[in-house]
Amino acid sequence: MSYYLYWGKAKPEDRGDSCHLLPYHSLDVGAVGWYLLEPQRPLTQRLASQLGLPPDSLRRFFVFLLGLHDLGKFARAFQGVARPDGVELAPPIERLAYNERHDRLGALLWQSCWIEWLQDGTLRWPDRDLDRKARRQLSETLRVILAPMFGHHGQPVEAGRLEPTEFFGHDDCASDSEAARRFVADWADLTDLDWPVDQLLCPEWREAFLELSWTVAGWATLSDWLGSNRDHFTYCQGPMPLADYWPIALERAEQALQESGFAKPPEPVPYVGLASWFGSQSITPTPLQREAETLPIGDGPQLFILEDVTGTGKTEAACILAQRLLAAGHGEGLYFALPTMATSNAMYERLGNLHQRFYAASSRPSFVLAHGARELNDTFVKAVAAEQPEDRDYTADDMTATTRCNRWLADSRKKSLLADVGVGTIDQALMGLLPFRHQSLRLYGLARKVLIVDEVHAYDHYMQTLLNQLLAHHARQGGSAILLTATMPRAMREALATAWKEGLGQAPASMQEETFPLLTQIGHEMEREVPLATRSEVSREVRIDWLATEEQALETVLAALEVGECVAWVRNTVDDAIRAYEQIRQHHPDPERCLLFHSRFVMADRQRLESDVIERLGKASTPDQRRGQVLISTQVFQESLDCDVDHMVSDLAPIDLLVQRAGRLQRHVRGLRCAPVLAVLAPEWSDSPDAQWLRRTLPGTQAVYRDTSLVWLTQRVLRELGAIRMPDEARTLIESVYGEVADLIPDGLQEARWEQRGMQGVAVSMANFNSLSLEQGYLCHPEFDQWQEQQEIGTRLIDEPTVNVALLKCMADGELTLWTEGEHHAAMLSQVKLRQSQAEKLAGLPADHQTQWEALQKHYKALCFTQPWLVESDTACSYDARWGVLFSVNTDNQGDECESA
Repeated sequence: MSYYLYWGKAKPEDRGDSCHLLPYHSLDVGAVGWYLLEPQRPLTQRLASQLGLPPDSLRRFFVFLLGLHDLGKFARAFQGVARPDGVELAPPIERLAYNERHDRLGALLWQSCWIEWLQDGTLRWPDRDLDRKARRQLSETLRVILAPMFGHHGQPVEAGRLEPTEFFGHDDCASDSEAARRFVADWADLTDLDWPVDQLLCPEWREAFLELSWTVAGWATLSDWLGSNRDHFTYCQGPMPLADYWPIALERAEQALQESGFAKPPEPVPYVGLASWFGSQSITPTPLQREAETLPIGDGPQLFILEDVTGTGKTEAACILAQRLLAAGHGEGLYFALPTMATSNAMYERLGNLHQRFYAASSRPSFVLAHGARELNDTFVKAVAAEQPEDRDYTADDMTATTRCNRWLADSRKKSLLADVGVGTIDQALMGLLPFRHQSLRLYGLARKVLIVDEVHAYDHYMQTLLNQLLAHHARQGGSAILLTATMPRAMREALATAWKEGLGQAPASMQEETFPLLTQIGHEMEREVPLATRSEVSREVRIDWLATEEQALETVLAALEVGECVAWVRNTVDDAIRAYEQIRQHHPDPERCLLFHSRFVMADRQRLESDVIERLGKASTPDQRRGQVLISTQVFQESLDCDVDHMVSDLAPIDLLVQRAGRLQRHVRGLRCAPVLAVLAPEWSDSPDAQWLRRTLPGTQAVYRDTSLVWLTQRVLRELGAIRMPDEARTLIESVYGEVADLIPDGLQEARWEQRGMQGVAVSMANFNSLSLEQGYLCHPEFDQWQEQQEIGTRLIDEPTVNVALLKCMADGELTLWTEGEHHAAMLSQVKLRQSQAEKLAGLPADHQTQWEALQKHYKALCFTQPWLVESDTACSYDARWGVLFSVNTDNQGDECESA
């Protein structure tokens, strides 16, 4: 029975061959996987080392298994989905209904036939007389190692209790199972299959594979996606021997990988000093950077935690370590994970072309910003997410690889996980732990990289729990990670180190060092805590002044303006920021020197505002540019922009946030200035506050920081010390708020504290409940199906789900178009992210524009998962390039009805 009677890919167009035969598609995918597992690649080396197989043997074995990924398409039930013209194929059998996905049918066929194929020589198994124990052992191991192959559409599948006769048939023309058997036999011969018998019969080896199976699943999915691209793998419906087609598949796979940026990892070069990066011999490394240059890079997975004050070059120190790790074979690329989109933008700009210094001049590493809204690497994007005609979808819930690839890549934030160097939010990495389709692609991307996490202290308990799990998994995969922070409690550092050691299978860490700054290094049987010196120029003292009312804050801002200073007022909510901006504009002699910056702007305006802030207040700004400037901002200012001001007002917030904000106060040397002062708007001090103590002065702040004991403890330690002195009192400041301080909490704040402690316990439980049990491997558990489609929720528990809203407008002729039509990446630049409750307040798209919206979605894939908003048709909400999204039509009172964020 010929396997040339089965199609693997079919298209609705008439031009060219009408289908691609199933054996050819299987070899296409195998060829892509063949190149992705080249023996010299660091990831291949790691997999081979951890599985005890030579790289060449591992490659041939895994590629053979990958070639079986579409065995389910031999089902006549599937073959009936399309009936390509002009080619002789196995005729459909009408009684066989295609009501199960083909990936699951592949698992079913294997489950039904593998013993027979093993015994009759199809599988080239060397010992066909296995005893019952060995056969049971082999059966379970084969189930485990084939799960990533059959689960190539984004989640594991299981045959369960399906019956083969319901989907596979035979008639005078063909027998489905016999055709599949012949293909498997010929494929095994072509790959010169050599089973690692000793490993497959060893339970410990199976356990080792389970930990790596998520990465293997990502490799299988990426191979299938790239191997399904018709631009490279032209349809072929004429029979030829597999041995003749295999060189064709390899040639096409090589071209596909070359054009998509996966042909080979960039070649790392050794680190030889900061001068090689910046072209100056006069650069003197900071103490942290010097330690990064000289510390021993051990074997195996490495974790580094860098704690130092702002301005000490933590990012450059992380880059030094990253380049040294790459050169030592600890990864193929980098992923910079940051708390927010704004910090991602800032890191992207800061790196510039620095990442290219890590690699040989002939290498061209792809560099992608996760959310895709700022200077995407268009060559990489065009190659990976190239527009191409869709293959015919099989059923509504069984999309082709082409369709799934296009949908997944339509959200350009995910591309950064596949690029050689990616910059993005921590969410994109954490989603690898959650049961979303194709999460294995995220883990595959991360497994190839050194993971760098900035502002690691900024995550809540839910995210912290997920981050600990991610670190443990990354260590199990053999990866390395670098964590950066200026303000981390000792307990958090110990938890992060313990998570890493858990991934290495070692006892919990015990962090003893209390000094600051500090570099911590964790590896196999290694714990190093290295106290660091501090340069005098970054040692600083910021005096604290206290303000009791918004009126006093306004007066403070205006007083600074009178003497020509530039000022920032950092507020805790968008609502409060808009109101303060309105008031200051009314009093400022030059209102154009007032700027409002928060998260509720479309990306185009947010980019413009970021650039404007940097121009006015950045490192290169001149005295004339800075004079009289006022920036009213939310947390995005403290988290992202390399700017500084002469004077700062801040709403009271937990101590780590105030330390961050103070880091933007006189950050750069600019000649003679008064000593830096941070004026903090806070309630009148009380030794015994009641539950409403914070709400009476800052109601929005209490809504954001519900554990009011944190802000009370912050006010307490700052009143005692009178200043923020860094780094001398860094530990005192942080531990006085986040350390063992339960006995200091006043009775009036105990309820809020215990409520938040309870919520934190719930957060940890929810993180553990929502996340996948990665140590159990990429396997299906039918009794508890966690898997979800593409929903961007789950990485942040305390926030409600967010919605990407696409702003639209009408042209003079009534045509619906994007808000930033004509701009490069207009589909991304026209979007704003809102909380779900905010998005629900926006007017729905008028029915007469629905067809035009669908046309826009088809043209711009980035609009696939967005909510449309035709601004001009909304009578209750509006958008303004100066104010952002407004939930009131009363533009004379823009702040009153705005939600906090």
